[in-house]
Amino acid sequence: MGRADCGAEELSVELGVRDRNFVLVGGTTGMGFGAAHQLAAEGANVALLARDEQRAVDRAKLLGDMYGVRTVGIVVDAAAPGNGVERAIDRAANELGPLRGLAVTAGPMNQQGPFLEHGDESWDRYYQIILMATVRSCRAVIPHLQRNGGGTIVTTAAYSVRAPKILIPPYNALKAAVLTMSKILAKTHGPEGIRVNVMCPGLFDTETNDHIRERRAAQYGVPLEEAIYTHLSSNPDWNMRVALGRGGLPHEAGELVAFLLSDRAAYLTGAVINIDGGTDF
Repeated sequence: MGRADCGAEELSVELGVRDRNFVLVGGTTGMGFGAAHQLAAEGANVALLARDEQRAVDRAKLLGDMYGVRTVGIVVDAAAPGNGVERAIDRAANELGPLRGLAVTAGPMNQQGPFLEHGDESWDRYYQIILMATVRSCRAVIPHLQRNGGGTIVTTAAYSVRAPKILIPPYNALKAAVLTMSKILAKTHGPEGIRVNVMCPGLFDTETNDHIRERRAAQYGVPLEEAIYTHLSSNPDWNMRVALGRGGLPHEAGELVAFLLSDRAAYLTGAVINIDGGTDF
């Protein structure tokens, strides 16, 4: 997978992250890999943390070979209770060196349905994969950033925390919790030189949607690249009408994450940034 395959173009302004070390939780697919790709292209060293060990190793090697940076792929389930994330981030620091930042993009949308269809199991699952995965990642990296004189964190909420969707109540609620926690971290650790910002994506066309894309393309008789947006914009339960008329691409979110992790955003903390093509505004 080359740079052209990610759809990314060369930046005209350097981000100033060369030789810095970053951890990306959920960094092997979608927006997370888009961010890892952008950082590596700018000369940063990256640790990709994910549940699929082979993919983590393969994609880390790919970026290392492409850009001549140091990379490591580490298997960990951030949604699992325990200290697995702490061990994984400690390993990233041991292999790459002092850490300067973290991005958490993991947190998929699983079971869908109105409020009364979500029992305790659904709420508990979303609690772990969205809120606690982010909590564990931040809790593990902040001591590293404190020791290293500061750094930056990017968490991922969702544009729907401002425009909730009725079919994903646990997802909306726990993403809102991520947003609130991130603001608390920004206030708590700002005096230590640690910035924390929140990315709120809308519809993004990532590889995890491949099976949905094919089904919706057949249903609506549209090209694959239009299938998911066609469904979400025409279904009254979603009503996701995007001003730009399309879903986002992984590299577009990745470029935002890379910017927020860089010193180009040095006076930006506690910010909540929509990247949604103009959805429900």
